[in-house]
Amino acid sequence: MNENKKTDYETILKLLQELIEAGKDTDRRLKETDRQMKDTDKRLKKTEQLVDKTNKSINSLKEMVGGMGNNQGEAIEEEFFKSLAQTMRIDNIQFHSIDRNTQRQCNGIQDEFDIIMSNTESVMITEVKYKFHPRDVKKVLKKMSNYKILYPQNQHLTVYGAIAGKILPAKSIEEAKKYNLFVFAHEGRNIKVLNSPDIICKK
Repeated sequence: MNENKKTDYETILKLLQELIEAGKDTDRRLKETDRQMKDTDKRLKKTEQLVDKTNKSINSLKEMVGGMGNNQGEAIEEEFFKSLAQTMRIDNIQFHSIDRNTQRQCNGIQDEFDIIMSNTESVMITEVKYKFHPRDVKKVLKKMSNYKILYPQNQHLTVYGAIAGKILPAKSIEEAKKYNLFVFAHEGRNIKVLNSPDIICKK
């Protein structure tokens, strides 16, 4: 074997060895990449599980807080109902009947009334909330209007509106006064009238 052929053979051999080593290195890198991808996938799954668990905890907390809010609302409504049922009188107006959580649908209109007090001449629609926000005051006017539609047989009655709450911000009271609504607060077991409108509200 002459010198040139020997050199070519050694060169080829060297290149083959380099290719083999490069292949081994590539294989090692691929395996490392695969391992990293598996680790990443595990982390993602753990993260997804953690997020899912967190979301469930948040939803449970929302349900619990919502339930507490509903319970507070029902409790304060019960207090006002009992107090109003005991007195059956607001200022100089004597009522004969009282109803709670009345739902009615008529002529395509549906509504629910927390407390309705009535006599042969007038009706008092009272909306009760644990905290009565100013934005909720106008809803009473809508209910007063709906009452005449839902109870057409009572068109002759004078309709009064009232807001009642455990917490009554000053703005809510001012808003109620603006629309000539009664404002009821609770004082012990009794009803305290914070506002008695001079103008009779008719809808």
